[in-house]
Amino acid sequence: MAQRIERKKARPAPAAQPSDLEVLHPERELTLGGETVVMREYGNVEWLRMLPVAEPLVARIAAALSAEELPTYEQALCAIAEHVDQLLPLIVRAVDRDVAWFEGLQAGEVELLIMAWWGSNGHFFVERGRNRAQIAMHERLLAARAAASPSAGARSTPPSSPTATALGTSADTPSAS
Repeated sequence: MAQRIERKKARPAPAAQPSDLEVLHPERELTLGGETVVMREYGNVEWLRMLPVAEPLVARIAAALSAEELPTYEQALCAIAEHVDQLLPLIVRAVDRDVAWFEGLQAGEVELLIMAWWGSNGHFFVERGRNRAQIAMHERLLAARAAASPSAGARSTPPSSPTATALGTSADTPSAS
């Protein structure tokens, strides 16, 4: 005798994967100060121009990585708090606002803005810190190898002696004619 088998309900379709544009340029909409702003990722040239200003943040990240720690949002927040006048323009630039606008935000909105900024743009500074830490480690290894080498700094052969005759004072060389 045949048994009746009930069908299982179909699973919902998987959520759509983000588009290439969303991956390449992650934008986040936030409501701050009663208006909607878009937190955008810096462009490649834009973040390079910001590196001199972002130095305290990059240095903090590089120090964490050199100590074999993962850089965290809290470390970034501490660097921002210690260098707020220098780093705050980087944050408000990513929402195309100015510092005066930022100063009018509520405390919770400030934290939300900084977290969104770190989520959209922190990878630029982490990557720069990682590169700095790796270069420093490589330079230390090279210096250690050079110091450990027995011939470090010593010449392999003595220099040649100077020419015994001055130009124009030696006799002509006989020809083999």
